[in-house]
Amino acid sequence: MQRSLLFAVTVLFAAMHPAFAAQPTWVKKAIAFPAWCYSDKTGECKPLRIPAPDGKSSVEVRYRKYFGNSPYIWSLQAYLRVTTPGASAREAALPDDFQAVNAELLWSPDSHAFFVNGSSSAISGSMYVYLADHPTQPKDIPEEAQRDMLKEFPPCKAAFPNADDAGGCKKSSRDQVPGCEYGEADPKYIPDYNMIGIDWVNASTILVMAEVPCDSLFGGIMCQVMGYELEVVPTSRILKRIDAKELKLKWQKSMEWKFRIPDPPQYCE
Repeated sequence: MQRSLLFAVTVLFAAMHPAFAAQPTWVKKAIAFPAWCYSDKTGECKPLRIPAPDGKSSVEVRYRKYFGNSPYIWSLQAYLRVTTPGASAREAALPDDFQAVNAELLWSPDSHAFFVNGSSSAISGSMYVYLADHPTQPKDIPEEAQRDMLKEFPPCKAAFPNADDAGGCKKSSRDQVPGCEYGEADPKYIPDYNMIGIDWVNASTILVMAEVPCDSLFGGIMCQVMGYELEVVPTSRILKRIDAKELKLKWQKSMEWKFRIPDPPQYCE
């Protein structure tokens, strides 16, 4: 999920001796941390402990060397050490698409799960849910919401206004529409839209914000936003759909940035 989000904000990093502290990007109540520590000394990236609401479970963010494709060039990549009552500590990696600077974590109210938002920049994002008792396999729960976005904002009908086509409905303007006929016809197709966790609705339900990337490739549906209340376990199904107006009205309090309602989408008949 590399394209710009409507809710682009600037991530501020402040030095915290001897580690680094980060300002949350999306979630006001989250604890933020760098997904990568760019230092030549492992000892300078100290662990950051994030306790659960019950005071018994916790996540400790640690850093280890990551060499990538070179045995000589490395950086320090964050990983999670999860501790719960009655079990030994378990290590959990951040997902592969967290190849970037910032991440943030928010525990569920019952301390049985937490979600992590991450991005490849300050302006794009994805999210995963970790179950505290089984943290080694994070859940990519927004897949159903991704598919629902194709129905809410059908890319095959999007207009592509330009200097030569004010209405944006000529065939020449609409030759490259991401996820059009193929995506709408295939029930298993998952578009690569931005998905960010915003808050826990309750112990088993998470509020996720979905956004069509703010990229001209998406024409008249670019930047469109929906909120989804998603069941964390066992099905990850959609419990409620929330439009942009209701999302701002009811959930701005949980957002770290000032949410702006997008302009209406532009379609061709």
